[in-house]
Amino acid sequence: MSTPLFSIVTIAYQNKNGLLETVESVKSQTFRDFEHIVIDAGSTDGSAEWLAANFDGAWVSERDRGRYHGMNKGAQMARGEYLWFMHSGDVFGDEDVLKRVAAAIADAGHPDWLYGLARVVGADKSLHSVLALVPFSMFNVAILGRSLPHQAAAFKRDFFWRLGGYDETMPVAADLLFMVRAGDCSPPLVLADFVCNFDYTGISATRSWRAIHWDEYQIRRRSGVRVTRSRVLDNVLAVTYALIQLAGLSLRGMLGRKDATANPSNEIGG
Repeated sequence: MSTPLFSIVTIAYQNKNGLLETVESVKSQTFRDFEHIVIDAGSTDGSAEWLAANFDGAWVSERDRGRYHGMNKGAQMARGEYLWFMHSGDVFGDEDVLKRVAAAIADAGHPDWLYGLARVVGADKSLHSVLALVPFSMFNVAILGRSLPHQAAAFKRDFFWRLGGYDETMPVAADLLFMVRAGDCSPPLVLADFVCNFDYTGISATRSWRAIHWDEYQIRRRSGVRVTRSRVLDNVLAVTYALIQLAGLSLRGMLGRKDATANPSNEIGG
């Protein structure tokens, strides 16, 4: 059996509609040298029944130990040269994404990993923001906490396992930890191309400022990466940037309250 260029891995749980969107997006790709693997965490919303009746790729539906356990399971089932993780509800930027990325991979001599740009969309599919990290900078990723969703990245399968896969002890940010480790080992191929539409309404969107920056600290500690060659200085720079962010959030909140007070139309009853 030949090795496909891409293994698209989709994890899903209680999101049948999102799963159908992702499967349809993958099926619509004009480049066909890929396999699609679905790891469902034991959904009771009809996802397994739909997969059994309609899905041509490999899939399982069973309880797991969390999202990164599911992603690692999918990677273990994969045969492709590159792993590309797309959660249920996420879609490719357009039907020619895999075609363009395959050409870029060939031109670049099959790099260890790569990423492109991501459109961040809401539940109604409206554009929320754009995630772009061009060029790649370890300072931006490890100190400023700027990264890309894994939906915009692809990793060589052997490179993925050489780095140990996703750390399943991190419940939310193991994908960011993995990207820091990847960037420290091998420079990525960076594509100025919108490769995915990323659904930001998941768990990461509801986390507190404190939780996010605690994850970033854990990423610096666990990865062992030293951007300035000093762990202390790395943490000082990261905390300083975090406090600047917090001050900005507080200021915007204060200005918002002032605007509401100054505008009677915002009051109930007028």
